[in-house]
Amino acid sequence: MTHPQLRYYAETDTLAIEVRPWPGDVGDPSLVGGQDAGEDLVIHYAGDGEPWLWEIEHASAHPEHLSAALLSIRQARAA
Repeated sequence: MTHPQLRYYAETDTLAIEVRPWPGDVGDPSLVGGQDAGEDLVIHYAGDGEPWLWEIEHASAHPEHLSAALLSIRQARAA
């Protein structure tokens, strides 16, 4: 089992959580925009319309977003 890709940017207190691998044959991840999904939360979608990456701004103030992202990963793996 692989773990989600996490990247933390201390200078902006931003955490990026890849909730699934990028589907290799669907678009370009560098061209993906995001959709506001809550306070300081942006969800980025892959070309297939499914969530790909959660971007948590001011991450140290939002542990609830981290736990929700991890729950999303767990539910996707169980399906």
